[in-house]
Amino acid sequence: MPVSDCSCISHTQVQPLDIEERYEDINHQFLSRDSSQYTLQGPVSGDDITRLSADPSHYLLLSELGRGFNNLSQVNMARHIPTGKLLAIKQTNLDECTEEELLQLMNEVLLSRFFRQSNLLTSRLVFNSCCQLWILTPLMGYGSADALLRTYFPDGMSESLIAYLLYGVLKALEYLHKMGYVHRSVRERNILKENYK
Repeated sequence: MPVSDCSCISHTQVQPLDIEERYEDINHQFLSRDSSQYTLQGPVSGDDITRLSADPSHYLLLSELGRGFNNLSQVNMARHIPTGKLLAIKQTNLDECTEEELLQLMNEVLLSRFFRQSNLLTSRLVFNSCCQLWILTPLMGYGSADALLRTYFPDGMSESLIAYLLYGVLKALEYLHKMGYVHRSVRERNILKENYK
């Protein structure tokens, strides 16, 4: 059960890490490359998104799931046409971003590569197409805790279900805090639940 929206994660002085050195080479590559040719693949996992193409024409956008990042990003459910795989694609119009927002977005992408915890949603494939940054993640089939509450539990969730959801959130927060980071936006719309097959 990933806690999403890594743009809401900020570094604290809780446990200082020297991650700047780890990212220095990546930052230099990110800033010095022709952005139209840049593709960043995430950790290999069971979802096989890392093996999908970085060609926007290979994706069919199905429906909007939400907006974020100061309303500059749109998250869509999409289908990878060659494989039929469903996934989520976050598209951000880079032309509309300020320099500060571009740095924040780059930080989000880099942090997503850095974190390795099953309860955190990480981007698996990132690429640039024209003025759009595409971030591909697994589709969280049950959506957010907010949507679950409004749709299926209008009278409230049981204590056991709340405990189940919060356990995953607490494991994610524990991991982030051990890594020296704080999630600045823990709320029901940023708690996503995937469906297991």
